Amino acid sequence: MKRVLLAAAMALCSCIAANAQFGIKGGLNFANLKGDADENFNVYTNFHIGGLYEARIFNHVYVQPELLYSVQGAKVRDEEIKLNYFTVPVMLKVYLNGNFNLQAGPQMSMLLSESDNFGPFRSETFDFGWAGGLEFFVTDGFFIQARYYAGSNEISGNTDLKNRVVSASIGFVF
Repeated sequence: MKRVLLAAAMALCSCIAANAQFGIKGGLNFANLKGDADENFNVYTNFHIGGLYEARIFNHVYVQPELLYSVQGAKVRDEEIKLNYFTVPVMLKVYLNGNFNLQAGPQMSMLLSESDNFGPFRSETFDFGWAGGLEFFVTDGFFIQARYYAGSNEISGNTDLKNRVVSASIGFVF
């Protein structure tokens, strides 16, 4: 029985690998913090960059895990709250045609560093939430993408603030 399961797992991995592509992406984040006392926060614009792996599961259904460096946060008056994350979104993608797809899935993030002015809030090191978006392939391999992320974890033990990010990306799959 173990051999049968091992053979099935190896066959599944080889099928996924045969229909997989690696890629790179980067773009702009339009981030903010939502929760109590959020009336003072404004959109903070920064960037994200990283790599992706797209693997076909079914005919028009793919899974796409990504490894990204993402700068999020908010503006408060003239100060910037800068939160640097290592993010891992795992998107389920459904292609509506050869060039256009819808995507949704969970995103896990680990805080790498924060701006000094956010120190008193004692940031949490882990963030989890859900992302959804759309993607369009302009040419073979070159894509543009828009995505919305809503964090479900509080980013600080002292407030109920949560990450909200709209991302605009460009990228290329090989």
